[in-house]
Amino acid sequence: MSTWETRPKEAAAPSSGRGPVAIVTGASRGLGREISMALLRSQVSVIGVGRSADCLNELMTTVASQSKDNGGAQFIPCVADVTTAQGVSAIEQSLKNSGLGLVALVNNAGTLGPVAPIASASAGGWREHFDVNLFAVVELTSRVLPELRASKPGRVINISSGASIHPYHGWGAYCASKAAVNMLTQSMAHEEPDVVAIAVRPGVVDTEMQDFIRNKCAKGMHADEYNKFVKLHESGKLVHPSKPANVIAKLALDAPVEVSGSFYSWDSDELAKYRS
Repeated sequence: MSTWETRPKEAAAPSSGRGPVAIVTGASRGLGREISMALLRSQVSVIGVGRSADCLNELMTTVASQSKDNGGAQFIPCVADVTTAQGVSAIEQSLKNSGLGLVALVNNAGTLGPVAPIASASAGGWREHFDVNLFAVVELTSRVLPELRASKPGRVINISSGASIHPYHGWGAYCASKAAVNMLTQSMAHEEPDVVAIAVRPGVVDTEMQDFIRNKCAKGMHADEYNKFVKLHESGKLVHPSKPANVIAKLALDAPVEVSGSFYSWDSDELAKYRS
């Protein structure tokens, strides 16, 4: 059997014998919401982390209406800010209260702003940005590593970006933070033999981030780069979040140890079997 053949039901069983659960940050909308739904369809419970109680409760209602498709998997909402100690503690408590075995962490929460050239950048603005896109990833991952190790292998999927390897005018903070996430992923693979860590580029996804780019970022970007995103929207070429979400969910349950530390685009040849 190929190491790239998907078999989520086998991979979802933690070695502890407890039912499987995954943590997804930024779960209340967009890509995180779709990742959560895909995991639930694979009969893996989800601790969905977000700052909006209303959005998380709406998702919980949707999940309840589709419970027959989820094989008893639960959606456990956790209202928390991943950049605060209280928020991370709330996530840990939700995991403890669930009584389930952690098989995967999907670090999806992120921000694009501030969008401004480096010449006018604020170090304080960059610090706030890195709090979300990098330091929250480091903190939450380190706190749940003992549970992930016990799954042998647990899996960490870090949502990266094409901007981690290609600069955009005004996106210095975002490009730098996502490049750091890629190297963090490689460092985890080097240090943690019982955890598979992968960084995934989800493509230009039709989410609120694209709304933000079109409506708020014209002044901070080069016109040609800004217009590229506008034209993708106008031509209907933005990627529906369910497409990369399905790939990410399968990776979270079944990515082999041999690819730990890798950075993949969701639509790359290497991940073709995960798009079936």
